[in-house]
Amino acid sequence: MLPEGSSDRFPGFIWQADMANQNTRQQDQNSTGRQPRKRAIRRRMLTYLALAVIIPLLAVVAAPWMEEAPLREAEALLESGEPGKALRLVDGFLSEHRGHEAALALKARGLVAVQQPGQALSLLLQVGMASDKDLKAYTDACLMLQRWTDALPVLEVREKKSPQDADLLHELSGCLAKLSQYDRAVEVAERFTLLPDCESRGYTLQGMLERDRGNSQRCCEAWAEVLKRNPEATDLQITPREFFLEYGRSLLQVSDYPAAVEALARSAEMETTPETNSLYGKALMLCGRAEEAEARWKLALVKTPDARLAAEGMAEILMSRGQFEEALGVLRPLSESELLRSSTSFLLQRVTGLLKRPEEAEQWKERTELLRLREEARVSMEQVVIFSPGSLWANVFQAYFLAEQDNLLQATALLKPCVKEESHEFIHALWDAVEKDQPLPPIETAPLEKN
Repeated sequence: MLPEGSSDRFPGFIWQADMANQNTRQQDQNSTGRQPRKRAIRRRMLTYLALAVIIPLLAVVAAPWMEEAPLREAEALLESGEPGKALRLVDGFLSEHRGHEAALALKARGLVAVQQPGQALSLLLQVGMASDKDLKAYTDACLMLQRWTDALPVLEVREKKSPQDADLLHELSGCLAKLSQYDRAVEVAERFTLLPDCESRGYTLQGMLERDRGNSQRCCEAWAEVLKRNPEATDLQITPREFFLEYGRSLLQVSDYPAAVEALARSAEMETTPETNSLYGKALMLCGRAEEAEARWKLALVKTPDARLAAEGMAEILMSRGQFEEALGVLRPLSESELLRSSTSFLLQRVTGLLKRPEEAEQWKERTELLRLREEARVSMEQVVIFSPGSLWANVFQAYFLAEQDNLLQATALLKPCVKEESHEFIHALWDAVEKDQPLPPIETAPLEKN
């Protein structure tokens, strides 16, 4: 409150103060109103500026994305199991974008899907492998082409990235086996067996590996595990008929003849083939069931006169009856076979001797000795390959076996590092044969005494 008389002493003071306060408030209101408008204008200007920068950038980024839409569609088709349509889309894209690496890699994957691994491999080697899918296409192509040495290192890279991939472990195990690295192959197969829903297939794979390296006992043990889990042997890598056929063969190798009869009977129930009847007849004969064995061998020979086991079995029966000419007739279809075995040749030696044909018997004797020498050489070479993998002679002998299968590319890859000026003459002879695609040196000339 002002002192008494203050209005006289300060005329107009209160009015002036009120007016000043009003003006100040008005200025504040005007200032407050202008500030949001200025901020809004600045925001709009910044937005326009940002858009001016971003829109061209988006256009630069989006243009290739839009342009590659056919590739995304092709990949979707490939994943859905329509590689033919996918390849047509990719080829159309490549007609306008030659050399496009992603398109070429996708085309390679499509070519693998339509069983054209050679072209696929060429493309992948041209553009490289930028993704796991490209790596898979590469190994698939190599495995199709039986290029085991090329497939193996990439399979190992993939396995480190995906150690629980069942299909990958199966492929890796098989590839190792093809290179006779059976210890590693079995180890991978055991890991495969431990994966979910892979027990039966895993024990099947282990049995196959043990069979291939000549360990019939372990093969039978593994396949017994299959039947514990899967008595009908269904949904395996091989058909039930094939499983029981191979199981019966291995049981014969370990002299479990009754079990072999049972397994081979199950195979024969599913489909009767000359091979099944031949093995089944042998198992029956070893169980003392000669009449049944003879019936099975006759069935085999009706369809396949050169079924070796059946022919040898029937010849033995006929010779025991003194029917030497009939025995010779049964053996004749095998006599000129490239796959003639010393066991057949020995029977021919015996029967011609019984028929009083000494010159012919002597010829068969010489041939039997040569065949036996070759068979023993092959077994010895296989032992070196299996039990000394990676050694000089293991690689040489593995190359020999690959060359026998006309896989000259892999034979060359294995053999080339072994060829030196001071190398054994067998290595030089094998190298010349592989390099020039000529007949291989006789297997009995391999220097087994040094290995």
